[in-house]
Amino acid sequence: MKFFDPRGDIEKTAHKLPHWQQGEVAIFVTFRLADSLPRELLDDWLRAREAFLAANPPPWDDITEACYHGQFSDKLDEHLDAAHGSCALRDPCLAQIVADRLHHFDGQRYDLWSYVIMPNHVHVLFTLRDGESLPDTLQGWKGVSSRLIHKTGLSALNPFWQPDYFDRLIRSPEHFSTVKAYIRENPAKAALKAGFIVWERS
Repeated sequence: MKFFDPRGDIEKTAHKLPHWQQGEVAIFVTFRLADSLPRELLDDWLRAREAFLAANPPPWDDITEACYHGQFSDKLDEHLDAAHGSCALRDPCLAQIVADRLHHFDGQRYDLWSYVIMPNHVHVLFTLRDGESLPDTLQGWKGVSSRLIHKTGLSALNPFWQPDYFDRLIRSPEHFSTVKAYIRENPAKAALKAGFIVWERS
């Protein structure tokens, strides 16, 4: 398995958020329902994040990166775990549609390591195969699952997914293990006993 090399070439794409890809380095990605965060809460988070990035342009040392994730990545996860919005993915039929899309090209275009489908967001740890694109992969997961979900008529949420997503390149075997543990433990951390799907490659 390959891990992030801060001195290596990085493919950068952007929508409202920057997205990094580095060959076949493992990626931790989070995408969420369109109504999963109140607008004012998200706006405050984005403003604070922009100010941090302006004051601390990458690449970062370990202390700055830990500070960033403590202030922003961890805080975002806390907001999502608070279960704002419709939490449409509590419906096992809708969650299974998303799970099926994640597995659709597993072993062909990417390799899944683990994921959790929470009531209003999804965390996925995976590795893209050579030549595959992070934005195209996310568009496939979200676009197809959204169309199938609307076809069932089980959710009136439209758009179903927030257009953007959050991603992080995996830096080391320890980081990989930490992310897998986070995904596995996310339902318990959010005090959920049902309404989620956890999967991990054995």
